[in-house]
Amino acid sequence: MKLIAVLAAVMAALAFAAVLSGPDSDAESVANHSVTAADGTDTKTGGELEFTISFTESAGDPSAISYEAKLTNSSGTTQSSAVSPSSGDLSNGGSATLKVTAPTTTGKYTLTVTWTEKLGDDTLTYTDSVRIGVHEPITLSMTLENTGSVSISTNVYFYVDGTMIEDSSTSLSIAPGKSQTLTYGYYDSDLSSGKHTYYVASADGSTVVSGEKTFYYNQDDSNWQSYLMALIVIILIIVFIWIYRKPVKNYGKPKARR
Repeated sequence: MKLIAVLAAVMAALAFAAVLSGPDSDAESVANHSVTAADGTDTKTGGELEFTISFTESAGDPSAISYEAKLTNSSGTTQSSAVSPSSGDLSNGGSATLKVTAPTTTGKYTLTVTWTEKLGDDTLTYTDSVRIGVHEPITLSMTLENTGSVSISTNVYFYVDGTMIEDSSTSLSIAPGKSQTLTYGYYDSDLSSGKHTYYVASADGSTVVSGEKTFYYNQDDSNWQSYLMALIVIILIIVFIWIYRKPVKNYGKPKARR
């Protein structure tokens, strides 16, 4: 019995020593991993977002660090070809850039990065996730007419509130006496509520090729007239139903009793 007790004590000591010498079971305390948005986490349908991912292990030198990335909707369905690259390897302390292409359906999505690390004899996994909002863009439209005698061929940009939209470059090609309609889906998560203006101009802004138009964004009272009319219609319907169903009282006496 004493021999068994001694063997048990030795095995327990060896197990404790293995725990001390092996990687920390609390992965978060030894591995620093992150997913950082380059310019916000909201975009328009079909828009692109950029993220920087990084991984650093401070408890030792991992033999391998890999990742897998995916974009899922609110139901958990993975969106095909939404993340590029969707997988890869990193060195300890390294980083990589992920590009996320937003789906054509608005809603809330989740970018999930799953890390796999081989540290000693252990394989450890970690997960990072970021919520992404996909919104319906504002359609900016401008019809341009060539009233001259020479064809117009150039690249132009949409300007919103005087600021050029970098990804709105459009090829303008109009023959004399013809017209061309330019459209652009615009979204800016920092756009304030209220009235905004836009026009079309050259890249340096020196040549404005259109007049100025306006649009309203999230204007709470912009549709107050429509809401008021709808309310009036509902009230009129209720009054009509009440009058129609109201019983008619006979305040006179029947002719036979007069």
